[in-house]
Amino acid sequence: MHKLEALLIGGYWPELMMVILALLTRAGFTVDVISTSAFLKKNKSIRNYFLADENDLLVKAASEKIKQEYTLIVVGDDPTLGKILNSDLSDEDKLELLPVLSNKNLGHIFSKIGLARVLDKNGINTPDYLVANNEQELKTSARILGYPIFIKIDSSAGGLGIFECLEGSDLEGLLKKIKIYPVLVQKKITGVEVSVESFYQDGQLIHFAYSIPKKSKYKFGPTSVRNYVQLAFLEKKVFDELGLLGKALGAHGFVNIGCMQSDQDKKLYFFEADMRPNLWIDHPKYFGDDWAKIINRHFSTGETIKYPYPLNSGYPKQILISHYSRMALIDLVLNRHQVWNHLPENFLYLTLHYRIRAQVISIMAKSYRLLLPKWCRVILKNAYHQLNIHFK
Repeated sequence: MHKLEALLIGGYWPELMMVILALLTRAGFTVDVISTSAFLKKNKSIRNYFLADENDLLVKAASEKIKQEYTLIVVGDDPTLGKILNSDLSDEDKLELLPVLSNKNLGHIFSKIGLARVLDKNGINTPDYLVANNEQELKTSARILGYPIFIKIDSSAGGLGIFECLEGSDLEGLLKKIKIYPVLVQKKITGVEVSVESFYQDGQLIHFAYSIPKKSKYKFGPTSVRNYVQLAFLEKKVFDELGLLGKALGAHGFVNIGCMQSDQDKKLYFFEADMRPNLWIDHPKYFGDDWAKIINRHFSTGETIKYPYPLNSGYPKQILISHYSRMALIDLVLNRHQVWNHLPENFLYLTLHYRIRAQVISIMAKSYRLLLPKWCRVILKNAYHQLNIHFK
């Protein structure tokens, strides 16, 4: 087997970078990192680290790095995807860095409108939708689709930029808030929300995890508690649909997928496919489905996921798992949702050094902003920005 080498690019969501780094390291990869954050600078598991602390350095450094042949390149956040996509790099270089196979697949990266069009074109179930380029088109689209609907800013993350309209009065109140067009107007599907973390190579499904969100940080925001379902209990059509989705996306890496299982016809309707991993990517190890072993095995033997998936008799059909970084400190202390069973090895360091420190800096900034000179306020603001990690 050839040596496994990975390039990890990002930094706008430092904790997600750390999760991916840990997963890749456990999978046997030697990892180089290009980051906008110094968060991982002293991590001993990194072979080469480049801090892109100036705005244009990230893409420039990444374009130089791809001259080295990597087994896997992972982009760790949406802003970095957007930077690479909108850069002056050639399509050839962009495709080396982005988790898609062809320039025909670039349109759905960090674009809800692009994704809806790709799913529709390829016969993948997705909610009915229209694209509105201005306020008048938005009103017309809402009338054509009928309520309830979602209105979504084209490029947004973490549930921000998503608005629910149950009736016309909701839309009237929303029109003043929407400043950026075009927007996606999408019919609301009533049913059970499903989250899928997946990994593809050359458009082929290698592995996935399937869970039902139970609690979120805020409405439409990142989930803090999920109910994972063992893959052995899923129907074959789920495997088949995810396989078709990968081909439609031209997926060549991690994909964070959102869908609804409709109450009416029980079908899955896909509405999200972020071309990156998320903070939950390594959580299946808590119920015996270790992605590190699976990814290593794929690159060693070419193995892909098959139906039916083997049952792990050591765990129940469904497993409730919480994410420590998205829970309030009081919930952590009280071990709500059995969060202590799902803490990373460096949990104490992360909590003390980053989360609590960030809150202290925030309190100081708010308390003394009227007393401190401007240059001090700028330093505090920058420090808080670095420590107030975006948990995606």
